[in-house]
Amino acid sequence: MRRVRLTIILLGLGFTCCGASAARSEPSRIALVVANGQYANFSAVSRCAPAAAIVRDSLRAKGFDVIERNNLGRGEFDTAIGLLARRVAAAPPAAAVLYYCGYAADFNTRSFLLPVSAVLARDNDLLSQGILVKSVIESLRRTPDSAGLVLLDVFQPPNAPSGRMGQLAGHLPASSYAVIAAGNEPNGEGATALALGLRDELSAADVGVDSVTNGLRRRLAKEPVTTQVIAATGDAALAAEKRPAPPPAASIAPPPPAPLPPPSFKTAPQQHVMVDEDQMSDSDRRQVQTVLANIGYYSGRIDGTFGPETRAAIRRYQFEIKAELTGRLTAEQATRLVNSMR
Repeated sequence: MRRVRLTIILLGLGFTCCGASAARSEPSRIALVVANGQYANFSAVSRCAPAAAIVRDSLRAKGFDVIERNNLGRGEFDTAIGLLARRVAAAPPAAAVLYYCGYAADFNTRSFLLPVSAVLARDNDLLSQGILVKSVIESLRRTPDSAGLVLLDVFQPPNAPSGRMGQLAGHLPASSYAVIAAGNEPNGEGATALALGLRDELSAADVGVDSVTNGLRRRLAKEPVTTQVIAATGDAALAAEKRPAPPPAASIAPPPPAPLPPPSFKTAPQQHVMVDEDQMSDSDRRQVQTVLANIGYYSGRIDGTFGPETRAAIRRYQFEIKAELTGRLTAEQATRLVNSMR
């Protein structure tokens, strides 16, 4: 059997989120399958191509319209995610699946997928070159009348920051998308356990997010290595199983509360007020690009020029704050952005 290290992250299951419209019509089925196997600065991931092919064929057999993309750079990855979100939004109610196979790593409690152009000379390079997993998932969960699966079949690159998406569950909001992240050992062969498990689960006549997710959980738990299951919002039963028993009631009165500390008279940090984008100075624009890079949305040059990469980063930030995706910053949005790092 294949040896894999698995992290299973379970969030809000079921297609019932799609509202009353789901009862009136059969959901459209749309999927994006991404195989990042050929990296410029890391060893090739040979298992991604056969795994992605199995996932693609299995989804098509279930009537999914599959968008297939391979070996994506940073901008290409953003474009593919945006295409999936637009296709899902254009055909409500929708059942959506995103499958990614490739390198990924954690940094500062955040999880990132790696485009094939990534260079990790320092740990914090993930902030500017990685694809923030939370942002990818939120781009889907904010699409009305949609539900589905996000499947992350990941490998850890050499010399990457430690962690295999172990913090992911605590940083994802509850939603109608179930998320499963499987961390694979690099020396395996053939398709991954996650891809093979998905194929087998989809072979049933009647499947949904609930049945596929629970089936994958059972299958992956049988792999001959330690399986870590992280309970997140929407998985209350599992959380209760892992919760330690409460301590016995105290037999004596609790100690008196500690005295309150004296009030602080420190001056609150001054907020930096920004202007509309058209009125920004070169320094303002560089500051915007720097903050976008620090939060993992921008990987281009800090040159004060708002080109296509900066516009894409601004749109991702606007996704984050639930604003209209114009790619142009208002004074209020710019002020909120630059003060978010203070």
